[in-house]
Amino acid sequence: MWYWYKAGLTVRQGKNVKDLTNRLFSSCFIAVLALSVLSGCDGVDSFKLDLARGGTVPASVNKIESDVESWKEICSMDIADHLHEQRISDLRAAKKPFLVVFGTPQHCTMCVDQLIRVSGLKEKYGDRFAFLHSDGYRENPIWVDWGIKGEPWTFFVDGEGKVRQLFPGPTDIALMEAEIDKLLAEDGS
Repeated sequence: MWYWYKAGLTVRQGKNVKDLTNRLFSSCFIAVLALSVLSGCDGVDSFKLDLARGGTVPASVNKIESDVESWKEICSMDIADHLHEQRISDLRAAKKPFLVVFGTPQHCTMCVDQLIRVSGLKEKYGDRFAFLHSDGYRENPIWVDWGIKGEPWTFFVDGEGKVRQLFPGPTDIALMEAEIDKLLAEDGS
């Protein structure tokens, strides 16, 4: 009741009931949003990945388009992103640098944005660099292997299988191009 009094509102004031409802809804929405973001969170440690810069990535055997009848079996994008053409294990064995995005477009708008950016980079760089997507909705074991928490995460892996850079969330194209160019220069490509 103090909030209503302080705000100059009472239920009896018919003209202010709509304002009261809007303020209460806004307050409740903010509280629910804050609780949903913070619930189960023990601080920064909840968002730390098991794999960091300099760590060696697992030689995961991810499913690729040739393993399935339809790309929709391995990707929750509405359109084919063509980022499921190579296996992580094969790239590791060939000592080829690559980028992998961990994201679930089925329920993550930021993941869709990141995958669109990465698909554009794939068009630009072609076969000189490998681009992959691991969909959490379809390939959870890979996420467990890599210790993925949250999404999207974009990893840049060198020819030795070491994480050279990783970015949480949507990443600026220029930043990704700079990382790709560094890895290609070191690889001699």
